[in-house]
Amino acid sequence: MARSLGSTLRRLRDTAVRLTQNTVGVAMTAYVVLRPDRAGSERARRNAEQLIAACRAFQARHGRFPEALQELVPDFLPELPRAKYEGPEFGFTYDASPDRHVLGWTELIPFGRPFYVLEEDRWGYLD
Repeated sequence: MARSLGSTLRRLRDTAVRLTQNTVGVAMTAYVVLRPDRAGSERARRNAEQLIAACRAFQARHGRFPEALQELVPDFLPELPRAKYEGPEFGFTYDASPDRHVLGWTELIPFGRPFYVLEEDRWGYLD
């Protein structure tokens, strides 16, 4: 009986240790993913301003906004700048329609997307 009780206590202790480790791991992962990244946010905003200025310069030269950001390279920008995050889902997006051109990016994963409407010269925020 003493042996059974000792074995049970060891199992309970091991389970508590694993649960604590898992909880700490989840908390650390959430912090890394959700923490504010002020430097990344500021870089994305500066880079968005560069893209907006390049789009306006493109418009002055061609009489229209670009249909894709890649049209800005190399005449207006040496390369396309980074957003806060990289990748097609989180980097800069550019939606061009005949009467509206919108630059955006992901500020906070999975939500939080600043955007700029070139025709209206205004910032907005989704989510």
